[in-house]
Amino acid sequence: MSDQSGPKLDSQDHDVTSQHWSYSSERYAGGDNLLTAIARGWNIDSKVTLRRHWFAGMRCIEVFHFTIRRDEVVADMAVLGNPYVYRYLASQPHELVEEEDGAVA
Repeated sequence: MSDQSGPKLDSQDHDVTSQHWSYSSERYAGGDNLLTAIARGWNIDSKVTLRRHWFAGMRCIEVFHFTIRRDEVVADMAVLGNPYVYRYLASQPHELVEEEDGAVA
């Protein structure tokens, strides 16, 4: 699997926030955490997995799983779907693999 950091989005040049995220203590990340990881030199694998978690069969939460790498560290960054993440994925050459979550809450 190849690592891809890809070109920056326009919003990355203007973003002044930096959001720490730890794979060892935080289950989900936001788009700002993904942006910070890229800015700090983490590489993102080309394959991104989308899992939809359904609630009562009527609404769902989308979680994008990015494999991030830096030096010898490899982590799964589960990022909650939001407009920034959709825009990022539309502008990058990632392979999006969709998986449905079997559980309905």
